[in-house]
Amino acid sequence: MNAAGRVPCRCGATLILDPPAERRSRTSPDLANADILSLGYSIRVERRAGAFDLAHNGLRNGLGLEARGDTVPDPSRARRPSLLWPALGAAWDPRLVLPVAAFNLAALSLRWPIRWLLPAGPFTRLLELSVAVIALAVVAAISATSVATAMHDVVVDRRPLAFGASLRGLLARRRPLLRAIVRESLVLAMFAVFALICVASLIAVAQRGEVAAVLSQASAPVQALGLLAAGAALWALMGALLAHAAVTPHAGVQLGVQIQLEARRIWGPRGLVPGRTLAPAAVSAGLLAMALGAAVLFALLAWEALADAMASGGDASAVPAFGRDVLWALAGGVWTGYVGISGLLGGYAVGSGAATEPVRAPDIITGTQQHLEPIDDGRISSSTSTSSDLSE
Repeated sequence: MNAAGRVPCRCGATLILDPPAERRSRTSPDLANADILSLGYSIRVERRAGAFDLAHNGLRNGLGLEARGDTVPDPSRARRPSLLWPALGAAWDPRLVLPVAAFNLAALSLRWPIRWLLPAGPFTRLLELSVAVIALAVVAAISATSVATAMHDVVVDRRPLAFGASLRGLLARRRPLLRAIVRESLVLAMFAVFALICVASLIAVAQRGEVAAVLSQASAPVQALGLLAAGAALWALMGALLAHAAVTPHAGVQLGVQIQLEARRIWGPRGLVPGRTLAPAAVSAGLLAMALGAAVLFALLAWEALADAMASGGDASAVPAFGRDVLWALAGGVWTGYVGISGLLGGYAVGSGAATEPVRAPDIITGTQQHLEPIDDGRISSSTSTSSDLSE
């Protein structure tokens, strides 16, 4: 505490101690057990407003946390689609975007050794695309759940926003959640890659001769179905990210099977069609992906036009591949952050989530959560006495 009675805290707030208007004399025995409030001091909290505190406060007010002074979000308030606007604003926070963009850039960089080691050709490009899609799916799974954990700490627990601390918490206390989302993301990403490989193989067959070209043209409906299957797999991947982000607040005391069942219940039993809870988040996330993709493509076209203008009639330098990766990584950081926050709001809308008791075998087999009626102790004692009489 300094001379002005200001106590700075690591959370960004400052406690201000105002002395009492009237000074009261205290003897030494009274001062032994006295505290600041009993001495007449008043405490005020002065918090330095951050750039994205408006979005965080909008989420708190929308969830009813400020008005009720509670730490449990109101499910009826969390269902309102209007909360997606402050969620979109919070997704642009550099403290979330930059770490996720760094992970995305690392995932995109995994394809460079393939380009350096293998000769240029269609197979090399297809292999680069496959590695990039799988790596980005794993990174998106980890990042979305980390963003949901970090935002839950900010909105509900009023902690400072820390992406690294949330990621360490996932690795330490919520490993079943992390394993579940990574496993499901891998499966869906590999299915999308397999569909793209099949379509690319049917297209490449056309270069093998006239008969092969006719067969490639005849397989156009199959190629369209393959592209639709790849798109459906990517859509299901986004749904898995949303659903597991929704389970994040209650995943610390759940088993892996419980997390899978709860994520399936939140997203909806129909697979590709989201439930009513996550439908606004899914639609808005899809629109945001298209908007960010269009923005990145416009930036690349502007970059190429500037390179043509600076070339002065000579050979225009192409857009550096590393620059393209940086733009796509930043766009992916914004999109992943929005998916994590909007999925978290969906988890608030469904309430406390799955039960925390151990899952029984019928629940694992049928995918339901049925609760057996407790057996009366009187019936147990009577049946035990009857069995003992029969044995005699």
